[in-house]
Amino acid sequence: MSGERTLLQFQPDACTVSRGGETIRLLPKEFALFQFLYEHAGRPFSRAELLDRVWGLEDPTDRTVDDHIYRLRKKLRGWRDAVTIDTVRGVGYRLTRKGARLANPLVSFPEFSQNVYRLLELYHGMGMGAALQTLSAHRDVLGIELDPFYAVYIRFVRGDFAWFVETSSLPFEEKLFYLLHIFSMVQKNPRESLRLFERVRSEPDRLPPRWRDELEINVIGLYLETGQWDKAERQMAKAEGIVARLGSDSFTLLLRYTQILYALLRDRLTEAEQLIRRSEEQLSRIPMQRELGSLTLLKGMYMYRRAEQQQARQLVEEGMEVLRASRFVPHVIYGVRLVLFFLDTFGWDAEWQHKYSTLWEELAAEYRFDYLARSIPALVQRPF
Repeated sequence: MSGERTLLQFQPDACTVSRGGETIRLLPKEFALFQFLYEHAGRPFSRAELLDRVWGLEDPTDRTVDDHIYRLRKKLRGWRDAVTIDTVRGVGYRLTRKGARLANPLVSFPEFSQNVYRLLELYHGMGMGAALQTLSAHRDVLGIELDPFYAVYIRFVRGDFAWFVETSSLPFEEKLFYLLHIFSMVQKNPRESLRLFERVRSEPDRLPPRWRDELEINVIGLYLETGQWDKAERQMAKAEGIVARLGSDSFTLLLRYTQILYALLRDRLTEAEQLIRRSEEQLSRIPMQRELGSLTLLKGMYMYRRAEQQQARQLVEEGMEVLRASRFVPHVIYGVRLVLFFLDTFGWDAEWQHKYSTLWEELAAEYRFDYLARSIPALVQRPF
């Protein structure tokens, strides 16, 4: 059996799975269940976990999982040499991948690996989460070996947050920054997030050096959410030096966006407008999709402050569409959080406030916010 015959290719739009020229069409939930199990091969899941991860806000029964597994096994029986869905007694189900992969002949060419890494860096820098995920999903077919950093980072981009809590394959100091990020997204009380951030900042050796600068920039947003203006101002001044040293467009915009939010919250609309224009000029030179979505949201906040509700709504919707298209799940969640924080603070638009509260609940169910908010503090606060 050749290695090529063991590779499965998923086509979400068509709900089909292909292998060696053969294609199987699945029903939407069959496809979602199979893809989830395939991406988490080797790990057993209970029926309750599968209902939570695949069916989300729907209200099926345990029997629903059993029925879908039964149908999947029938449709996949011709591929049992490559993949099986096994019953784990007392637990639930586990997918097992079989067969050996062919060695990738391209890895012996250093320039190939260098070009792949540059491509990943470009997608990352341009905020093209869809491209990152597509490349990762088809890496076997393309003969690509992911750099270890991107193998982990892509999990974060696509919203596989529970993996960071549960995995033992990643050293704790390497996943700590991700855990802080995830907690600050899913925890609605920013004071709880700030407490964890400050705990880690007081012990900088807990983080690898590459994450420390970003932590110093990200903490500004928590100072703003908790109304600690003096600390936010001091931290923004500190962050300006960090950003100047890094020379990164994305970090420059990250800091500027916190400055825009600060200006909006402090009723400095002229200052906010100037910062928005500077950001637009930068993005006209380097059109980073993810950053464009975030800026468009902030422009919507600016229009709310100017009491131009219709234009504000239009910009908020446009910004969210750009973030969804980027397929950076963390930025989608941060975007919804920003809209809710702003509308909760000023209370200008009850209809949009309800709309985004509903969206938040949908995201909370899909990405298991309650589980993450319970689990992460215990991990972060354990002795170093």
